[in-house]
Amino acid sequence: MTADSADPRSRPDWATIPNAITLLRLLLVVPIAVLLVQGAEPVLAFVLLVIFGASDWVDGTLARLLGQTSRFGALFDPFADRVGVAVIASGFVIAGHLALWVAVVVVGVDLCLGIVYLLTKPERMPAATRLGKFRTAVFMTGLALIGLGLLPGAELATAAGGVICAIGAVLHLVVGYGYLRTLLRTRRIRA
Repeated sequence: MTADSADPRSRPDWATIPNAITLLRLLLVVPIAVLLVQGAEPVLAFVLLVIFGASDWVDGTLARLLGQTSRFGALFDPFADRVGVAVIASGFVIAGHLALWVAVVVVGVDLCLGIVYLLTKPERMPAATRLGKFRTAVFMTGLALIGLGLLPGAELATAAGGVICAIGAVLHLVVGYGYLRTLLRTRRIRA
């Protein structure tokens, strides 16, 4: 190993431990969705849901602690969150454990923001707000509770998770509106 390869500035922007954890989170989405739709292996589905949710906190914490924040990570982390939450929520809807309107709100807001982001081409992503972080925690908690409700004897958790996800969906609308305003304001300033 040369001195240059040990220098963190010599590695590509995307080659960080937090981004590897984010990639793992994104890769978990498919097996989670398949398990949910098939109604198979509820314990494994729940464990993977917990790992999915916890990894969002872990990657951000490690990025700050290790000084491995990156422009790529600032785009990749929210992308992985939004895709993961949308696919998992859709899996719960298909399996009959979550109201359709909740998934429609989440997917609709995210699609709208994605389109506006591509059209406005801001220099950087809007910074995550405290309410945005809280919304993500609320929604992921709701998804985990619905997953817990898949286990025998824990069926009441599904109802609680559904209510929490509904609150998360309403918060998603509010936060999405705030991000939309920020994106549009950035466009006006640059124009």
